[in-house]
Amino acid sequence: MTSIKEIRRNLAQPSKATIVERLLKSRNGVSISDIGEATGWQPHSCRAFLTGMRKKGHIIVRDQRKDGSSRYRLGSSQPQATVQEQVSASDAPSPLEDS
Repeated sequence: MTSIKEIRRNLAQPSKATIVERLLKSRNGVSISDIGEATGWQPHSCRAFLTGMRKKGHIIVRDQRKDGSSRYRLGSSQPQATVQEQVSASDAPSPLEDS
């Protein structure tokens, strides 16, 4: 049986998901190897976690460096298309409408 002290100690430690989210919030982003080092995950597991975050609605930005390496960071929560762009697109004539 797990003791109360063990439960409290485990609650005080952030989850691996929390650790990765904090790393992704850094200004310079984080590499797959950095995520793996922080979590103990293999590279394919790190990429799968990022995919899962995207599916949950997070915007993950991949920056390609001059040396060819990639760094990942959380993007802005702003929608990619502005309201004005959406309105302009809806005002365009339908190809089925008569001119």
